[in-house]
Amino acid sequence: MKIKNIIVVCDFANITGGAERVAITSAVSLAETGSNVVMFTGKGPVCNELKNSNVHVICLNQEEAIKDSNRLRGIVRGIYNHSAQHEIEKLLKEYDPNDTVIHMHGWSKVLSSSIFIPIKRMGFKAIVTMHDYFLQCPNGCCYDFQKKEICEKKAMSIDCVLCNCDKRSYIYKLYRIIRQIGMLRLVNGTELYIAFISKFNKNVSEKRIPFHYKKMMITNPINVRLQAIVPASDNKKYLYIGRLSYEKGIDFFCEGITKAGVSGVVIGSGDRLEDLKKKYPMIEFVGWKQQTEMREYILQARALVFPSVWYEGAPLTIPEVMGGYCLPCIVSDCSAGRDYIEQEYNGLVYSGKNVEALCESICRMENDELVIKLQSNIEKYFNREKYSSEHHVKKLMECYERMLSEE
Repeated sequence: MKIKNIIVVCDFANITGGAERVAITSAVSLAETGSNVVMFTGKGPVCNELKNSNVHVICLNQEEAIKDSNRLRGIVRGIYNHSAQHEIEKLLKEYDPNDTVIHMHGWSKVLSSSIFIPIKRMGFKAIVTMHDYFLQCPNGCCYDFQKKEICEKKAMSIDCVLCNCDKRSYIYKLYRIIRQIGMLRLVNGTELYIAFISKFNKNVSEKRIPFHYKKMMITNPINVRLQAIVPASDNKKYLYIGRLSYEKGIDFFCEGITKAGVSGVVIGSGDRLEDLKKKYPMIEFVGWKQQTEMREYILQARALVFPSVWYEGAPLTIPEVMGGYCLPCIVSDCSAGRDYIEQEYNGLVYSGKNVEALCESICRMENDELVIKLQSNIEKYFNREKYSSEHHVKKLMECYERMLSEE
C-alpha cells in the first residue's frame, strides 16, 4: 500500500530543542515531496517554518503540564490529557490506517500517553523517534540528577521507584512514576516501530524498552553545508556550545580548560552561569547566540569540546561544526556524541567525568600536526549527504512504506 498521509505528533509547535527541530524539519520536508502532512501539536505558538509550509498544523494551545498555573490540573493532564485524546481521535477518523502512518516525536510534556488509545483502537501504525529515553525511564534520560550520575537501575523496579533522581524533588519523581505506569499501559499493544537516531542511542535503549516493538535506524536531518574551513591550527581557543548545566559537562569543561592552561569560550546559558563566571574569570562566557552569531566564535576555535556526562540521543552540535567548519572535536565517551568520532582520525574521545583525561586530550590537541591531520580527514571524508533533509526524507519514506507493507 502506498503511503498517502503522514501525521507528525510533537508536544510543541515551535523549536524548543533538538526533538522539535527534527520534527518540524521532517514535516516541512515531507510536505515538499507532495505528501499530505498533518502536524498534531500541544503547545504554541506555531513557528514560521510551519506557517510558511504546506503542513496542516493542529495546535491545541495548551500549557506544558508541569508548568500549568493550576498544579493539580497540570498533574492530571500530564498523566491523561482527555482533550488531546479527543482531538487526535477526531483527526484519525478522517484517515485510513492502510495508507497513513503516525510519526511521534514527543508527547510526555503536553499531549500525554492518552493519544495512544485511539491510535491503538483504530489500528494505525506508529513510529517513535527515540530522541530521549521516556519509553524506558520515568525522568526520560536515565540520569540521577541528585547524585549527578547515569542511572543503571531497572526502570520501574523498587529501586527505581524509591530513588529520588528528579531534578526538582521526590514529589515530581512520584508524578513521573504514575505517568510512566499509565504510559506503559497505554502504549502496550500499539503496533509500534522505534527509530533509533544513533548506534549509542540504540545500544542504551533496546535492552530497556519493556514492550514489543520493531526497530529502525534514522539519522536526524541537519542540512550541513561547508561554510568555511576554520584555521584551527592557528587558533588558541577551545569552544563549548550548549546549556550550562552539570549533566551537559560544563563544570568539566571549565576545570579541564583551566588545568590545561588554555583559553576557553562558552556559548550558552543556564543555571550554572553566574557561579561559573565567578569561579572561572579567565574563561569567556558570551551567553546564548543564534546560529549566525556563533560563526565568529567557531572561526576562532581550535576545537569544540563536548563534555556531556549523560547519554544524549544524537547531539547535533558536533556534526554541525565538523560539517560546516571542519572543526575537530573532543568528546566525552558518556554520550552519543562519541558516535561521530574516530579516535585521532577526526577528533578525540576521552573518559567522561575524568578531568585529567579531558585535560590530556586538550593538551594533545595543542599539537599542530594532529589538528591539521584531523581537519584534513574531516574535509575529505565528512559525509554531509548523510545528514541532508533529502536523505532523511528518503529514509523516512522507505520506513513508512515498510511499515504499511508488514502484516
